[in-house]
Amino acid sequence: MEKTKTIKKSLLCAAILCSFNAVAADETPAENNAEAKKVVDRITVTSRKREETIIEIPMSVSSVSSTEIENRNYLNAQDLYRTLAGAAMPRGQLILRGLSGGNSAAPGTTTTFTDDVPFSFTNLADVERVEVLRGPQGTLYGSNAIGGTVRVITNKPRMNEFELFGSMQIKSEKNVEGYDDSLSIGVNLPLIEDTLALRATGNLYNDSRPYVNMFNGNQSAAQGNFVRTQLLWTPTEQTDVILGYVKTEYRSEGTTLGDTSKPGGYWRHDYTPDENAPYGYEVNHAWVGCDENLIRAKCILGDQKITDAPEKYMVYNLIDGSYYSETDLVTLTVEHDNLFDIASMTYAGSYREFQDGGLDDWSRLDASDLFRTWIINDDFYDRTTHEFRFQNIDINSDLSWTVGMFYDKVDQPTNPNVQWQYHEAGDRVSASTLYWWGVDATQTGLDKFGTPSRNWNSARVSAWSKEFALFADAAYNFDLGDMGGLELNVGLRRFELEDYSHTTSAGIWSEDNVITGGEEDGYRKKISVSYMPSDNYSVYTLYSEGYRPGGNNAPLAQSCVADPKAKDRKDRYTSDSIDNYEIGFKGSAFGGKFNFATAVYHIDWTDVKTSIYMDTCGFSFTANGGGARSRGIEFESTADLGYDTTLVFNASYTNSELTEDNDAISGKAGDEMTMVPKYNGYLALDKGFELNGKPAFVRLDVSTYGSYFTHFNTKDGDEVPGYTTLNLSGRYEVSDDVKVSVHINNLLDSEDISYQRQRSRTNTTTAQTYIDFLPERNIAVRIDYTFF
Repeated sequence: MEKTKTIKKSLLCAAILCSFNAVAADETPAENNAEAKKVVDRITVTSRKREETIIEIPMSVSSVSSTEIENRNYLNAQDLYRTLAGAAMPRGQLILRGLSGGNSAAPGTTTTFTDDVPFSFTNLADVERVEVLRGPQGTLYGSNAIGGTVRVITNKPRMNEFELFGSMQIKSEKNVEGYDDSLSIGVNLPLIEDTLALRATGNLYNDSRPYVNMFNGNQSAAQGNFVRTQLLWTPTEQTDVILGYVKTEYRSEGTTLGDTSKPGGYWRHDYTPDENAPYGYEVNHAWVGCDENLIRAKCILGDQKITDAPEKYMVYNLIDGSYYSETDLVTLTVEHDNLFDIASMTYAGSYREFQDGGLDDWSRLDASDLFRTWIINDDFYDRTTHEFRFQNIDINSDLSWTVGMFYDKVDQPTNPNVQWQYHEAGDRVSASTLYWWGVDATQTGLDKFGTPSRNWNSARVSAWSKEFALFADAAYNFDLGDMGGLELNVGLRRFELEDYSHTTSAGIWSEDNVITGGEEDGYRKKISVSYMPSDNYSVYTLYSEGYRPGGNNAPLAQSCVADPKAKDRKDRYTSDSIDNYEIGFKGSAFGGKFNFATAVYHIDWTDVKTSIYMDTCGFSFTANGGGARSRGIEFESTADLGYDTTLVFNASYTNSELTEDNDAISGKAGDEMTMVPKYNGYLALDKGFELNGKPAFVRLDVSTYGSYFTHFNTKDGDEVPGYTTLNLSGRYEVSDDVKVSVHINNLLDSEDISYQRQRSRTNTTTAQTYIDFLPERNIAVRIDYTFF
């Protein structure tokens, strides 16, 4: 451990010295710098399914290019979310415009499309750009895009250029044993001149996490990889066909959350041999007290030395949880530029097989850590999507239009192994389960499942869901002469939803056979008016709608029947609905040296779809829970200050609250929405210069977030204080083919919390008080290289 700390300190000193030397090297005459001729590039996006500038598009959009992704060392989309105005991500999932809606940090209110396919692929290796569309996108992008949509656009094969390129990074974090690393490599192969080309990219990464299980000394960690291939065929000058394949794998072990609970003691079972007692033991329980100021691990273990990790990273679990996921995705994109001199045609289709599962430790929640009990999850599904889109091809026409069809179906075949719960084998544990649960779990396992250690099962006979939609979007530009131009944009989506679910459960918690299903249909609309007095400025007003599909709940476990929130559960929940009202202003001033965009919005949310957690039994269900409202303002800007210096400033204010009482989530009208800071800001200063005749740059950036709550009916462990972090990075282009960069995150080593929540609403001694800390000061060294 001491050797690791020495290496980390050496890396930190070297990185800081490199950064200071880089700043000092900027003492070159202004006339030697190329920045005098530089302007901030005009950003082009395809958020409305056609190419246009940020200023032209009448909605709030952020776009991050491949150059920025590389310079800022963004390895995944979560790295760039923290720079966006109005964005929150307490546990990694993006929340925009205050649309969280419940007590979950993963509400599913934004959706991600990768190359026009609904696929949450957020690894940024070999990505051309990322676009973030704020506000509901229910007309062009369909369901689940109520808060916004993320569009990941990857680099496509290049016909006549051979490339071999890659990137590698290693990162060290203070007080975390081990290193994080990431290795990417890619190749572009022209196969037939102007006709066929292949591009393939792969990535491997390892993540050493800070939390250490004091029961066994195991440190939490994760590993992942992906391979993406795209074969581009151009049979004619007007036709492109791309066949793609993506394989992703992810594995993790251990917790991603700390535990700050101080139970003041723990339960113990005492066993007295008795041949007349069930399983040969008479069982009694006793409370073993400890200092109420001690965290759980130290309360139970006392002064035992297991790790050098700081106390905040110590957890105590009888079993380390685990998770895995795998995706095999095949995509087909066909683009034809000219159909009968009227329209272009685009088809984007996909088929994927997905499976995930792992182990959840329930020893504390179900057994107060008196014995081991755990759940094994194992599930899978197939998903098929199709989208046809037709658009006008006359770029000089005042009328532009898009019409299309979208189809999405998820098939969940028979699976007898969705969940199995187990308990330890042996007579002592069999006696304990009978004593503590009041049910003979061992005999239940023998009678129902033929094995003594299995005590409960959740299975699926069949389930599926599908969505069919027709959509249209049309814009007409009115030429106002010297007064500029006015655009009227109207969008409409007709959707039909249908689903079916047949599930069963058996064992000590429930005995159910539930068949549910339903249908929904409706329309979602969008209308905007934008005025451009010149090519450099626009003002717009926008009304847009969004929705998330309804669905079916799993059976209610018998152990949950008496839970106070069980009365709110229904077999089926319906779609929710978003109405967004927005006014925006965008501009490019001083010859393109200053670009900005700002928007003010008001959102009404009805039939809020939210996850409900039942404290007494540990199960959850989904329900529609009343209404909410969100209002706010967003501002983003980029300025070229001259002397090869660029300033980025983004900020937002969000006021999001319930408008109706919602007993299911313990919320009252007027309560602030959870997971949403009232403000966030991002400021970055980039300075370019020459070092030994080679390009270099240094970057200083700061992110700030206001405080927020993670739960309605707020307890002491449910508030996240506001925080500010400072980062410093520098890059040096060793040659045309090699770039080296050093990134120091959390430069001032501030100790801040990104998320914390008290699991139970009652003061139980077994429930965790979850917490996650922002990474301490960490240093990453990155090398980007091009072999050819």
